[in-house]
Amino acid sequence: MKHIILLGAVLASTGLLTACTNDATGPAIGDEMPGTNPNNNTPDDMGQTPGVVTPNETLPVDNTFKPTVQQTLDYMRYVGPSLIGRVLSEEEETHLGTGAAAVKPIIEAWVKDDGFVEAVKSMLEIRLGSNGKRGNADFNLPGYIVRHVVKNNQPWSKVVTSDTCYDAGDQAIPCDTGAPYTAGVLTTRGFLAGNEGRFNLGRARAMLLTFMCRDYPAEPELQPYIEKPRLKLMFRASNAEEQMVAEVAGGFGNGLGCFTCHGQFSNHSQPFVKFDKSGTWLGDANGLQSETGQLGEADRGLMASHFEDATEAASEKAQWFAADIDNLAGGAAVMAKSPRFQECAVQQLIDMGVGLDLGFSTGINGLAVKGDFLTDIAKTVTATSPDPTIQELAIATYSDVRVMAATLNGLKR
Repeated sequence: MKHIILLGAVLASTGLLTACTNDATGPAIGDEMPGTNPNNNTPDDMGQTPGVVTPNETLPVDNTFKPTVQQTLDYMRYVGPSLIGRVLSEEEETHLGTGAAAVKPIIEAWVKDDGFVEAVKSMLEIRLGSNGKRGNADFNLPGYIVRHVVKNNQPWSKVVTSDTCYDAGDQAIPCDTGAPYTAGVLTTRGFLAGNEGRFNLGRARAMLLTFMCRDYPAEPELQPYIEKPRLKLMFRASNAEEQMVAEVAGGFGNGLGCFTCHGQFSNHSQPFVKFDKSGTWLGDANGLQSETGQLGEADRGLMASHFEDATEAASEKAQWFAADIDNLAGGAAVMAKSPRFQECAVQQLIDMGVGLDLGFSTGINGLAVKGDFLTDIAKTVTATSPDPTIQELAIATYSDVRVMAATLNGLKR
């Protein structure tokens, strides 16, 4: 329900958002709205009481915003249950009575709380599609890795670069795929089996959405397109005239313009080529199309490669984010060093705490988070902590007055 309330509330209001269409309305960042008087203690010339924002008003979503005591309380009362699973204590409410300066110290305490650990774990489990057990696969392992990283205040990058897995008691155990390398949650059967699909597209897309907050096609500056001759013929087509494979042109997927997405998908899916449907690594997997299975499937429960050359199809080598990699672990290491990885963590935190998924299309006016906002938040953290913890990113995010204003703009509707 929280998601629905905020969705309608921020459409015309926040500087966190930008519209892909030209029909978005609302004030520019920092515009002063008629009848708005949020930062003093006397009624304004329209008789409004400070801290009580009417539906026609919008708080400025920039660094000029100075929340009142009531606005500070409203904000923290809202995000508290999302971040730590409880309402504010009497002591916290009293402390917040001193004003917005009290927000950061309380957030700093909250990120040490077990409730915060569980909130982040739950967020990633939902995004990764992993929890519980099925057959002999433990779908809890991704969440256990996340819990260990957050609980032990480790760099957030460890969720995709951890060299071990953990059990329910937080004891280190080998990861369960049988691969001769590890890449945190990406090399757990829980993630791999939960996102399996033809050509390994589900796994590649889950990786990109969860850790880079991007979908296909992504900007080529982030993920350069592969050379067309390396791909199977069907994936070289950018339009109907170029599509020479009748089976694809007849309606499979987006067959009339495969290259638009698969020109990037191909590189991201290739390191998954030796993992079967159950998430088990098979060293002799060759990535070749099955003669009896569906398009995109290889034999033995494996998935086919995008690559035309048989040697390349069997290899785990690829290019992730403009860097050559040897396997999934190499790709994860490259991804974890990207500024987009840190920015995506900020984006996910906004979703977790505020309740509106600002990172993905809402279907209304093409709303999304402004990239420069995410960059700004991430840079303030990485300037002093190049490989930050999720706690450091959370403190910077939730204590930012722009996030406070955006949240309050949602609550007032």
